[in-house]
Amino acid sequence: MKKAVVITCLALVACTSFAQQKNTPATLTALTDSIHALVQRQPIPGLMVGITTRDSVLFSGGFGYADVEAKRPVTGQTLFRMGSITKLFVSLGILKLVEAGKLSLQDELKKVAPEVPFRNPWEATHPVRIVHLLEHTAGFDDMKLNRMCSQDTIAYAGKEAMLLQQPSLVSRWAPGERMAYSNPGYVVLGYIIEKITGSSYDEFIIAQVLEPLRMRASNFNLRSKFPDKDVKEYVVHGGKVNKVPSVTCLMGPAGALWSCPDDMVKFVQFFLKNGDSLFTVNSIREMETMHSSLAANAGLTSGYGLGNTNLFIYQKYPWRGHGGWMGTCFSTCAYNQELGVGFVCSSNGNQSNRAIERLIMDYFEQQYPGKKTDTVAMDLKAITPYIGQYQFESPRNEIASFNDRLLGTPRVYLENNSLYVKFFPAGMVKLVQTAPFIFTKEGANSATVIFTTNEAGRRVMVMDGAYFEQASFGRVAVTRWLAIVAVLLAVIAVVAGLVSLVAYVAGKVKLRQLPVRVLPMVAVALLAWAVVSLLQVQTESYLLSELQHVSGRSVVVFAGTLLFGIFSLLHLVLVIRRFGKMGNRWLYAYWLITALSLCYISFVLFRHGWIGLRTWAM
Repeated sequence: MKKAVVITCLALVACTSFAQQKNTPATLTALTDSIHALVQRQPIPGLMVGITTRDSVLFSGGFGYADVEAKRPVTGQTLFRMGSITKLFVSLGILKLVEAGKLSLQDELKKVAPEVPFRNPWEATHPVRIVHLLEHTAGFDDMKLNRMCSQDTIAYAGKEAMLLQQPSLVSRWAPGERMAYSNPGYVVLGYIIEKITGSSYDEFIIAQVLEPLRMRASNFNLRSKFPDKDVKEYVVHGGKVNKVPSVTCLMGPAGALWSCPDDMVKFVQFFLKNGDSLFTVNSIREMETMHSSLAANAGLTSGYGLGNTNLFIYQKYPWRGHGGWMGTCFSTCAYNQELGVGFVCSSNGNQSNRAIERLIMDYFEQQYPGKKTDTVAMDLKAITPYIGQYQFESPRNEIASFNDRLLGTPRVYLENNSLYVKFFPAGMVKLVQTAPFIFTKEGANSATVIFTTNEAGRRVMVMDGAYFEQASFGRVAVTRWLAIVAVLLAVIAVVAGLVSLVAYVAGKVKLRQLPVRVLPMVAVALLAWAVVSLLQVQTESYLLSELQHVSGRSVVVFAGTLLFGIFSLLHLVLVIRRFGKMGNRWLYAYWLITALSLCYISFVLFRHGWIGLRTWAM
C-alpha cells in the first residue's frame, strides 16, 4: 500500500531527480507538448487522451479536430468510437450477473440459450461455456467480412444481431483448447444479457456500470447520432486528410461503444481501484485471469482473460486493458496496478497511436528500474522433446488460415544451452525460463510462452496467445517451398508477359504465341487487384461496408479471384495443347511449370473459398 502511494505521488509531481530515458518527457506539460507534436507530424486529424492515477486525473482532453472542416476541436467531452474496448463493458455485464447468482462462467451455452444456432462437433465432451465466449476459446471463426459494418441505418439488436453472426458460430476445434479472437462470441454474450435481464445489453450496462461511474456522455450507438459531440472520421494519405463516411456497427456488443476522455478516465480509475465498490475485487481479478485455454490450464497466467488482456509486453511494466478499432478510430484503454496509473487514447484517423501510447507509458515508467521477472535454470532434459518445427493452428479468420499457417512455422532450437524460436521468413527471439515449461521472451515484462501437450498427446507451444503444434519439418518445408516457387514463378510470369507484349509490338513474337505468354500475367494482375482491394480494408475498416453488398470493391474481389482461377486453368490447357509445337523444349518446360504453379495457387485459394469470393454472401 505504501509503495503504491509513493509511486502515485512521484508520478503526480513528475520528479526529475531520477535518470531520464532518452526523449522521454520529464513533466506532464512536456508530455502533452510531445503528444501535440506527434499529432501534427503524422498528421492525426483528432486525438483524445485521458491520463490518470487511482485518485487524480492528470489530463483529460484532446488534440487536433473532431471535425476538420468545421474546425471543431477535440475536448474532454468529444465522443470517439472505442471499438473492441466495448468488450470490457460486456464482460462486466456478465460478471454482474455472476455476482447476482443468475449466471456462472461454467454454464453451458446450449443450456443458457438453446436457441443460439451454434455448432460444436465436440459438444458431448467439450461443450461451449460462457467463459469460452468471454476468452475467445470457443473456436468460433471471427466475423465474416460482410457482417461487421454497413452504410445502412438498420439497427440490429438482441436476437437479430446474434443471428446475423450465425455463419461464424462453428467450433473449429474443441472449445477450451485454443484462443482465437472472435467478435461473434461477444454478440452472443450481449444476447444472453438481454435474455436473462429482459433489458437490452446496453441498457443493462448503462444502469450497472456507466451510471454508477457517472459516465453520462458515453453510449452504445451503432452509428453516429450526435453531430455536435461525435467525431467525424478521416483517412490520411500522403499527408492529406480525407473525410470518410461513418459506418453502422453490426456487432454492437463487440464494438459499439462511443466515449470521451472525461468518461474513460473514470473507467480506468475503476480498474485501478479494483472495482470501486461496484464490483468485488475478486471479479476484477477474474477479469485479469485466463481460465479456459490449454495454456491457462497448464499454468500460464498472462493472456486474454474475461474481456481483459495483457498489453505492451516489452514495456518495463505489464499493462492490462483492451484495444479497439472501429470505422477509422484506433483506441486503447490501459492500466497498470503496480504503478497505479492508466490512460486512454483514441484517434479519428487511420493511423496507429502506438508512438503516443509508448510516450505515455515511458513517462510513467522512467523513474523505476522495471519489473524483474523471476527466472529459473532451464531443464534441458525436460525441454528437449519440444525442440523442433511448429505449425500455427489457431487462425482468427478461417478464410485467411492458409496464409497464417504458411507464415506461422517457427522452429524451436537450442544453442549454447539457450532456447530460441526462429520465425519464417525472418525474426528470432530468445526465451528465458520462469517456471517449468513456462518462458518469457528476452526483454519482455511477463511470461507469455508455454510448452505443453494437448489431449491428443501432440506437443504444443503457445506464444502470446497463438497456438502452435509440433509438426514434421519435411511437410512444413515442402509446403513452404511450393508456395515460394509458385509465387516466384507468378511474379516472373508478369515480367515475361510484359516482355512478350513488347516483343509482339516489335514483330518478334507472333499473335498465336501471345495467349500462352500473356495469359499468366493477366491472371496474376487480376488476383493482385482483388487482393489489394481487400488489403486496403485492413487499414481503413470503414471500407468493410462496401463488402456487404454488390459494389465496385466486392465485384473486383469476386471477378479478380474467379478470373484468376479460370485463366490459370485455361493457361494449363493451352500449354498442354502446344506440346511439341514449341521448338525450344526448355521454354516449353518453363511455361508448363508456370502453368502448374498458377494452378497450385488456384487450388489452395479454392480450398479456402477465395476463387469467386462473393463477400456479400459470406
